[in-house]
Amino acid sequence: MEDIPDAPGVYAWYRHSAAIYVGKATSLRDRVGKRHLGNGRRMTGSAFRRNVAEHLGISTPNEIYTRAYQPTAEELARVRSFIDGCEVTWITCASAKAAEYLETVMKKEWLPPLTKQ
Repeated sequence: MEDIPDAPGVYAWYRHSAAIYVGKATSLRDRVGKRHLGNGRRMTGSAFRRNVAEHLGISTPNEIYTRAYQPTAEELARVRSFIDGCEVTWITCASAKAAEYLETVMKKEWLPPLTKQ
């Protein structure tokens, strides 16, 4: 996690060399390192983790976000295992506004399946 910059930017998660999720952050280290790679039971701070859970057939992102559904330890391990099988890359940006713009462009161009449009 030390190699993840504490700067604004855009990040992309890849699985089998294909972009599956794109997001923006005011702090890449906080968003990617702490929220998406975190091991906590709560997934309310990570749309990526919630969308992976939906992809794996566990629950909807909204049910997890509102805590109407609490994933089991086994389900959390499945989400973590899926994420561990991914690669993440990032591009730092001069500002949060620049990151927001770049994220929009990348979402439209790549149409990553786990990013909600």
